[in-house]
Amino acid sequence: MLRPRERLGRELRSLRVLAGLTGPQLAERMGVSQSRVSRTETAKYRIDLEVVRQWLTATGADEPTRQRILSLAEQAATEIAEYRSIFRGSLFNAQQARIQAEAAATRLRHFQPFQIPGPFQTPAYARVALQTGRVQDLAGLDEAIDARMRRGEQLRQPGAPDYHVVLTELALRYRPVGISDADRERAWRKLVDVAGWPAVTVQIIPADAPMRQAPMCAFLMTEFADPRESPIVQVELPAVEMTFSGADDLAAFEIAWQRLVDAALDPKASRQLITVLLHPGS
Repeated sequence: MLRPRERLGRELRSLRVLAGLTGPQLAERMGVSQSRVSRTETAKYRIDLEVVRQWLTATGADEPTRQRILSLAEQAATEIAEYRSIFRGSLFNAQQARIQAEAAATRLRHFQPFQIPGPFQTPAYARVALQTGRVQDLAGLDEAIDARMRRGEQLRQPGAPDYHVVLTELALRYRPVGISDADRERAWRKLVDVAGWPAVTVQIIPADAPMRQAPMCAFLMTEFADPRESPIVQVELPAVEMTFSGADDLAAFEIAWQRLVDAALDPKASRQLITVLLHPGS
């Protein structure tokens, strides 16, 4: 059975086709990016009711259709997906989607309380991290590891988006089953190296730092180069990844982000903290 968001995507696509519009044509009418249209039709993230209203107007939907679609959109905006449907598709597909989003971004802000962020992991660390993040359906694991490494390499390239990472000291010390001391040290060394890249800022919140924001979950805030593309926030929870857009939702994350930055060491002190872990007693 299709979830409300998937049903909505199909309904909106049908309206576009019946109106005789291509994706780019509809995007131009609505004043949004073509990728926004595509992601809405394929149910890639939580629906924005204002976008649905614009869609209905742009495609000339009659009043009964308008009311039916808006009712479905409200269901989609509040749906809670079943665990199995959340994790459909391969691990590689999820990483490939991140590569595309990050390539189109101008600014990324990533809070990670649990582990070293994906783009900065070593292959050994990524293998374990990807497996521990999903309790079933590990299809595409090897391809996903390669894709995660490419995500990191993108940040070395000219024109890379600004990538600002805040992570907790506990995330640095986290060692999942299957990671040796040597594996973790290699991951720390890579993080020290990455922190010196021009496009990357790394800040660490010490374990005993006073905090005004509880580090409840990891999240990634993405701002796009195309001004018609709304910023999004992706939230990582044990059984689901949710994506938010819209000014009201993003405002709460902006406040949380600033509180986390305020609790963190500055970039220089953060690199020194990692160096101390690599050379204890020095």
